[in-house]
Amino acid sequence: MIDIAWLATNGLCKKFMTGQRIPCPGGPDPADRAMYILLTGRVDVYKASAAGGTQTIGSLLPGDVVGGREFFTDAADCDYTAGVDSAVYVITESTFNDLSWARPDILFEVFKSAYMPLKKMTASQKTAQAKTTPEAAAEQKDAGESKKEPAIGAAGKAAQQAKTASDGGIFPEGHKHYFGITRPEYTSLVFLKEYECPLCKKSFTDFRVFRSKLFESTPVRFDLRRFYTGFMTEWYDVITCHNCFFSTFHNYFTEPKPIQKVKFENELANARAAIHIDFSAGRDIEFVFTSHYLAMVCAEGYLSMGRSIRAKLWGNLSWLYEDIEDDEMAKYCAG
Repeated sequence: MIDIAWLATNGLCKKFMTGQRIPCPGGPDPADRAMYILLTGRVDVYKASAAGGTQTIGSLLPGDVVGGREFFTDAADCDYTAGVDSAVYVITESTFNDLSWARPDILFEVFKSAYMPLKKMTASQKTAQAKTTPEAAAEQKDAGESKKEPAIGAAGKAAQQAKTASDGGIFPEGHKHYFGITRPEYTSLVFLKEYECPLCKKSFTDFRVFRSKLFESTPVRFDLRRFYTGFMTEWYDVITCHNCFFSTFHNYFTEPKPIQKVKFENELANARAAIHIDFSAGRDIEFVFTSHYLAMVCAEGYLSMGRSIRAKLWGNLSWLYEDIEDDEMAKYCAG
């Protein structure tokens, strides 16, 4: 959730009266080069209709980003108008870097919302009375969030355990177990392959992805995540040895790189003693998280490559948490 209370007291804010057009990048005025975070009020989004007129496709509420997609992609297919008197926080090209240093968590939310489909307002939201001050809007938003359960999807809500994970000391504070979230449809795009562990030198059989069968469904996202039709590669990026639990990206099993086991063998042994992994069961999100955090331990053994491996692991973890709608952990890993 974007901290609109902080934004309201830091940086450039601007007000728009009811019915006033909000200029966005790609609009008719070449001077328009800003995006906004809505602090109070409501912004209606319009798009050209097939009949030649315009139609309302949704509305934005406090905490939503106005013009983010246009800012990053120069798209110009939507118009934004203040549905009621509204106040916004202004992000320009010159202040973008300042915000990235002061509040990178806010920029993460800006990036994410800019590339997500617009959600239509519910009937109750349409009739809700907009607050008139940034402080009041922040209080209302915080109160609503404190009563709301985490949005982790139907499977996640049914399966989530309340306790924080601590098995083997490899999971960060805030990670929770999400049992029962599986992707059986992914199995048609993977095949079994024999691997040799770079650490214990023992062989085992695990999965590898049919890369030739993958088709990108959307362009590469701002954070370099690739989306494929019916498949998320992050589920199979990391391989875990069935014997010693050594874990790393699949290509470092097929093309081993030098490792110094003294850098991680004690921590890996402690994790192996505390964590149970059922390799015979179908892969679920619990397995995927565990393999990634084990790989984080093993990355210490790759002296020159460890930093880049950890960066890629944190990126994967952020996307995996995003997929199950654990926004706090997604933000933690992206930071």
